[in-house]
Amino acid sequence: MQKLKVGILGATGEVGQKFVVNLQNHPWFEIQSLFASERSAGKTYGEALGYGTDSSRWFLQEEPRPEILEIRVENIKEAVREKCDLIFSALPSEIALEIEGEVAKEKPVVSTASAYRYFEDSFTYLPGVNEDHVQMIEVQRRNRGWKGFVVPQPNCTTIGLVLSLKPIYDAFGLESVIMASMQAVSGAGYEAVVEWAKQRSEVGSKLPSVLQEYRPRMFEGNVIPYIKGEEEKVKKETVKLLGRFDGGRIIPADLKITCKCNRVPVHHGHTESVFIQTRKDCSVEDLINVWKSYKGEPQRLGLPTAPKNPIVVMEERDRPQPRFDVLIEGGMAVVVGGIEANCFERGFQYTVLSHNTELGAAKGAVLAAEYLYKTGWIPLRA
Repeated sequence: MQKLKVGILGATGEVGQKFVVNLQNHPWFEIQSLFASERSAGKTYGEALGYGTDSSRWFLQEEPRPEILEIRVENIKEAVREKCDLIFSALPSEIALEIEGEVAKEKPVVSTASAYRYFEDSFTYLPGVNEDHVQMIEVQRRNRGWKGFVVPQPNCTTIGLVLSLKPIYDAFGLESVIMASMQAVSGAGYEAVVEWAKQRSEVGSKLPSVLQEYRPRMFEGNVIPYIKGEEEKVKKETVKLLGRFDGGRIIPADLKITCKCNRVPVHHGHTESVFIQTRKDCSVEDLINVWKSYKGEPQRLGLPTAPKNPIVVMEERDRPQPRFDVLIEGGMAVVVGGIEANCFERGFQYTVLSHNTELGAAKGAVLAAEYLYKTGWIPLRA
């Protein structure tokens, strides 16, 4: 099978590195190009990372293959001219809008950035949930005069919530959703994880200057009950992802939703307490059955990165827990537990856990690209 040649924007950052480890042995995709800032451009990938030295900026346990370390890093602006079939983007959102848009004039972009999530012509894709929105790609191309497209991932907090809601919404409808999140420190970026580690080792009093802005967060032994912009993203994205495509636009789902987002001292895994009211009568057993039986398009198509079970149900009232359950299905499933009826009419509550840096980042974006390739939206270049 001929592989797609892919490039990675922002390849030296943590999310870019996750793209590398998820693509370097992929059966369909082959890494051809790596792009980063001017500081790294012209160096080999290994040199740009300081790989193998005391100052190495390789953040992951899984090692990059030797041939990847030898790829010459290019300036991100060169991605427009590079002859790749597909570009993955791990760029910061503040620069993604310009760069991804320029690249999309000629080729497909699958992104972890939020820059293109909230436009009327955007296809924000959550595998297994909203494949019926894929025609938005044609709307985007027509509106912008692009040959390619930009498909961004949803917010990592939204992902676990919406995947858990999808089977319920389809089977019983939803009147209302209330969610309170307990979000991992890694969701705040690599620098926040470094700060947290320093706090835990009680040497945080002499943080390097690059980390000073993170000092007020004080993650260890603390809960931060506000994450800027997070609640607005969850509310907006949930009704869009569960909505329907109609006449070139997406009609949001008709349900009430509110949420409160909190940062907690956990490394990986966003845990959420969810309270719902269904439109149709159902029982706890009915909810468990639709979750356990749920399979989406990634499972039907047998995509390489798809989990066998996109939703895993735990019967225990005190599970899931991030330390023990976040890597179920390689971090690509959402894990549901603590399911019970409550005092409200057709009311239920449960806990859902998802991996914010696997399903919620590069690995989830790779799964999205697999679907787009399998269904013909990403062709091989001549």
